[in-house]
Parts: sequence; C-alpha cells; structure tokens
Amino acid sequence: MQREYGRRPVAPKDLPGEKAIVNGALALFAGLLALVTVRHEMFGDEAQAWLIARDSRNLLELAQHLRYEGHPALWYLLLYLPAHLSAPLALMHVLNYALSVTMAWLVLRERRLPVATRVLSIFGVFVFFHMGVPARSYMLAAVLLVGAARCLLADRPRHWLAMVLLALAINTHFLAIPAAAGIFVWLYWLDPVAGERVAVGRLRERRFWLSAATLGAALAVCYLTLRPAPDGATPDYDIAGASWLDYLMIGTGRLWSYFVPFIPEMLRGSLREKLIPELHPSAVAAALSVGLWLLVVASLGTRRGRWFFASTSLLWMAAMLATVHTPSPHHVSTLFVILLVALMLNSQAEGGRPWLPFRYAQPVLVLLLAMQMVMSLECSVLEWDQPFSSAEATAAWLEHAGLAQRPLVVEPDYAASVVLARTGVMSAYFPSCDCQGQFVVFRKGRDETRLVSVEEIQAVKRSSGAVPVVLSHWQLSGDNLQQMGLRLVFTSPHGVFWPYEDLYAYSDTSGAKTEATAARP
Repeated sequence: MQREYGRRPVAPKDLPGEKAIVNGALALFAGLLALVTVRHEMFGDEAQAWLIARDSRNLLELAQHLRYEGHPALWYLLLYLPAHLSAPLALMHVLNYALSVTMAWLVLRERRLPVATRVLSIFGVFVFFHMGVPARSYMLAAVLLVGAARCLLADRPRHWLAMVLLALAINTHFLAIPAAAGIFVWLYWLDPVAGERVAVGRLRERRFWLSAATLGAALAVCYLTLRPAPDGATPDYDIAGASWLDYLMIGTGRLWSYFVPFIPEMLRGSLREKLIPELHPSAVAAALSVGLWLLVVASLGTRRGRWFFASTSLLWMAAMLATVHTPSPHHVSTLFVILLVALMLNSQAEGGRPWLPFRYAQPVLVLLLAMQMVMSLECSVLEWDQPFSSAEATAAWLEHAGLAQRPLVVEPDYAASVVLARTGVMSAYFPSCDCQGQFVVFRKGRDETRLVSVEEIQAVKRSSGAVPVVLSHWQLSGDNLQQMGLRLVFTSPHGVFWPYEDLYAYSDTSGAKTEATAARP
C-alpha cells in the first residue's frame, strides 16, 4: 500500500485471549506436523533434489542438471552444502519442518486476518500437508511470498526486505512467479481505492524502478535454470494430441476438487472423468472450478483483495498452462498462497464490502478453509497408516540383507531416487536409457516402460563381478528370471496413494539375508 499518497490503515487490535489462541495453535501445529513428518516416507521427487545437489560437482554443473528438472535453483542451493558434507537425508525434512513452523507463525501473527481464518489456514491441507509434509520447494516459496506480503502491509513497511523475499521466491518455483508479480503490483504499486494518483506517483520514484530491476534480475536468473535443455523431455505432463484449449479445460476442471473435500475414489467411469478430468476436457468440471472461483471473488470484501486474487490467479493459470499443463495438489498449493494473501487484503482496514451480502461472504470463506482441514485430516491419517513410498522399505531391506554394495538395476528409473538417497549408493543401471546414472535425467528417448534384458544383466555381471539386484515395478516372468539367474527375494509394502510405486527385488541368494514381504492390502 502507498503510505505517502494513500490512507494509513488502522492497526487491528488484539482480541481478549487472542495471544493464547495463537500460541496454542502454533504449538499444536508444530507437534502434529512433527508426528506426521516422522511417519512420512519420502518419495522420488523429494529424493531427486537431494541427489542432484549431492552429485553435482559444482554450481555450474548443478545449473546444467536443473535444465532437465524445470525448477529454479534456490531449494537445491539450500541442499547443496549438507548433501556434499554427507549429512543424513532426514535433514531435508528438518529444514522443511522449520520452514513450515515459520509459515504457521507468519500466518498466526498476521492480525489483519481473523483468528479463525489464521487457524483454519495453517491446518488446511495445503499448508499442513501438501507443503508441510513432503520436503520440496513449495513451503520455501510460501514462506517467502507471505513474508514479502507482510513486509509491504506492515504499519512501517519494510520495502527492500520485501523485494529481496520476492526475488528469492521467484527462484524457488515457476508457479511462485505469478504470486510474486501480483504482490509487487497490488501491494506496492496499485491501489484501486487511492486511484491513479498513487500509481503515477510510484512511477516517479527511483525506488520503484530499482525494485522492478531487482525482480527483473531475479527473473533472468530464474530463466537460466528453467529454460529446458535441447534434449529435455517431460512426458508426464504431456497428453497425446491435446491442444492448449484441452489443457485449459482439463487443468481448470481439476481445480475445484483440490479445494473441496471430495473423494475421487468414490467415482467410477464416465462420472469420474466428467467431474475430475484426467485425459479429456470436461465442461462440467471446468464450470465447477469457475463457479468456485467466482464465489471466492464475490466473498472478498475489498476491491484490492478482489483485484489481486482475480488477476494473480489468472496469471497463475497461464503459468500452469505454459509449464505443467495439468496441476497436481502440490502445484495448487501456490494458488492457495495467492488466496491467503488476498484474505490478508480482506481486512476491515482496507474498507469496502463484498459483492455477496455480509451474512454470506464470511461464512463462505470460513467454510472453504474448514473444508481444507477435512482434507488435511484425511491425508494425514492415510500418511500415518500407510506408506507413500515403497522405495524406502526397499532401501531399508537392501541394507538389512547386505545387498547395498551389489550393483543395482532399476526399472523404471524414477524408482531409484529414494533407494540411492537412502542407501548412499552412488549410481544404478537404468534400462530406460541404457545408461548408468546417479539420478533420473528426463531426456528425449527415455523409455520408462522398457524392461531389462538378459544381455544387459550379463553385461552388468561382467563389468562388476557380482550378481546385480534388479528393482522393478513389474513382476518379471519365470523364464526371464531363470535365464538371468535371479529370483524374487523381496516385495515392498503396497502404497495406498501410488500403487505404481510398488517394488519387486530380484537377485540370487548367495551371501545375503533375503526375505519376501507380503504386499500390504
């Protein structure tokens, strides 16, 4: 907000007992998140970042590796030093846990938000689970974005600290860029209530252009790590024959189900595809998402909050279409951060009124946040009860069986990340690329469905002088196993969320403690 030209908001007063509620909610958040984090079994995307940081010999090589990842560098830079110092992999979760508690503190101490909104926000599925439990770059981006927003909205704005935080946020995740742009425009430059005088006044300030140059430089650095390598490929995000309009309909159609506690597993056949589209556009699902978006816009009580949320969320959608095409819950967590900043602009200090009648607007927002808590509880219970990553159990078994020093063959290659990171094994043979690798490299020609051949097994035996351990998502046929001189020695527990991560281990039995573990139902 423009302090020199615009109005100075009245600082909200603490309600009786508010401090106790805030401190109690923060303690409860920290305790519950610690319990769920301890039970969390790391999956491939988490371990992939650690392996890239560990196995990049220098920062220039790290930047080259990131061109195949499609992610900016900041999270990898945080992991670079501890990974090179042989720190335990669990340090990633410690770091993300510290960021999560910081995020909860930033939200709970934001007095522009009602106490109920603060508490519901931190215990919702995006803050508590999707960003708080998996150790990835999303929570880092959220902390930087919310911190920047608070700096600009403070009674005594910390402008340059906000610009530094936004510049760092730009280099955490590509979907943080729209949020950073929206915060810069609507929390610093434009004010719909103060009018054009504030915007024109900003343009005359040297600080405005230095701030814009700072964020422009951050975008340039981000581009250097985001630009795809010439031989890069991301088949997981591509749908055969889909146009940009198809991606728009599919991506938009998925959004509503991420904000409403709806259980997709209850749907089957055409009804599921119509309500939560996977491969084909659905006008019904897209209409549900647009309706939910309009409901949020109408419930926001200030012009600046509505303008910020509407423009920034649309910019987020454009960034999503240009990159991943169809968002996952982790991607949508950055959209929730945009909503959270919009709620910060929904303060009575901003003035204005919602498009909906007052008696409906606040309950709509509270209900939306309350539904996030329902999904958070469901996901946390499933996380506690059943594993996410069968690769963790396989890595523990390899060490227990004394097979961690054997050569590894892993198919498909993305199953290797957790195993390599947990065991400290430096590389494995990947049939998907017919290559020895330290982590997954998403290059053209990579065939994740390709199975290892008898000839490849023999070649690994000759080069290493030992019988390899073959880790596969598929059960290999008896004839192939007999020709390879292998047999099934381990079956991982069955993951409740991603059954395609189940692993089968094949090897011989000489000099090893082998065991077969039945799949969890």
